[in-house]
Amino acid sequence: MTVVELDDVARVDAEVATEYCDVLVIGGGPGGAAVTALLAEAGLACVLVEREKHPRFHIGESLLPHSLPLLDRLGVLERVAAIGVRKPGAEFVSADGEKTAGFAFARSLTPGPDHAFQVRRDQFDALLFERARELGAVCLEETEADLISVGEAGAVAMLKQAGRAPRPLRAELLIDASGRSALMAKTRRERKPDPNNRSAAIFGHFHGVPRAEGSLAGAIRIHLTDPGWMWQIPLPDGLTSIGLVAEPSYLSQRDCGIDAFFDRHCDRHPALRQLLVGATRAGRMQATGNFSYRAETASGPGHLKVGDAYGFIDPMFSTGVHLALSSAAEAADAVLTARSSDAKRATIFAAYNQKVRERIHFVSWFIYRIHNPAFREMLLNPKDVFGIERAVISLLAGDFERRPAVDVRLWLFKAIWRMLDYRNARKAMSHG
Repeated sequence: MTVVELDDVARVDAEVATEYCDVLVIGGGPGGAAVTALLAEAGLACVLVEREKHPRFHIGESLLPHSLPLLDRLGVLERVAAIGVRKPGAEFVSADGEKTAGFAFARSLTPGPDHAFQVRRDQFDALLFERARELGAVCLEETEADLISVGEAGAVAMLKQAGRAPRPLRAELLIDASGRSALMAKTRRERKPDPNNRSAAIFGHFHGVPRAEGSLAGAIRIHLTDPGWMWQIPLPDGLTSIGLVAEPSYLSQRDCGIDAFFDRHCDRHPALRQLLVGATRAGRMQATGNFSYRAETASGPGHLKVGDAYGFIDPMFSTGVHLALSSAAEAADAVLTARSSDAKRATIFAAYNQKVRERIHFVSWFIYRIHNPAFREMLLNPKDVFGIERAVISLLAGDFERRPAVDVRLWLFKAIWRMLDYRNARKAMSHG
């Protein structure tokens, strides 16, 4: 797909575009559906285009507590609760399975919901897509949007559906919510791999995986394996989502199919091997290659990027859907503010860009260190000295706002990590 910058968009209108809307949103995942719903509710004429048909499989099934107010704003919180498993927190498990550390959201340093939900993404995404339609948006599935131009004057696209003639559309604004396809970032050659976090994954759904008991029943479990890490997410109907995330160099060593490689990795970790005794796969395993990246900007002439269309980071802290929903809400607010005030749209969009960039940068510091022994030691041995543990729980709950009370404690967390990391380096040198 190619984006061609044209100076004379008016000429394109005269020759091509015959249908009009206020906002064209490309991508019907959580971010795209959410921003469409919010803008449609505010009275804008929105067209949402999704190339697949709902429901469709997707990973990223673990929501965060601070997403719940956003879902409430969308008017779908009760529906999400009805299709989800209550998620009270997160647990980290050592590679040998001997050590487990639980983080209950109810102990967060900052106010917010004390739980989230684990959801099947096929159901969750379809629910949000339908909500956008309920609020008056034109929602098109199995539709491709070939962009002809994007700029300050708006966007011109050709909508393509099987069995129908292409339909030209002119929009005042484009919102790119195309997920990892990263439409605008790719076509403008501004998508860059994240050099600090090269990861690949193998994942699938299982029946017959034992559920945790006690206060953290329903929590996501993060197994800190060697190498990489694995998620364990309890889903409705007895399903469990399990995935392995590691550097591509590790996964590239496989000399067998992905199912066998996944089994081999689990067999090296006694707790995982025991967990999967008697479990059966619900469908085939899937794999994805190096997937961490950023675009240069989250906004540009005539467009905004939402969620993964701007950047994707390692899913260690279940940030994917939350970042999509939060950026969708902020994008909607930016669009409405620009339309209802005398402020320049470029200034408002630049502020949106800054906020999205700062948030992903803030979270990335912690994700970059997930393979570091000192960092893992701290996760597995939490201590609430000066409220540091509760500040970490705020982060795990999705509170990514910069608050002094949290920032100071996370600074202390980082300082302790640096000391432990230095200690480990000195020990390694002395034994070298």
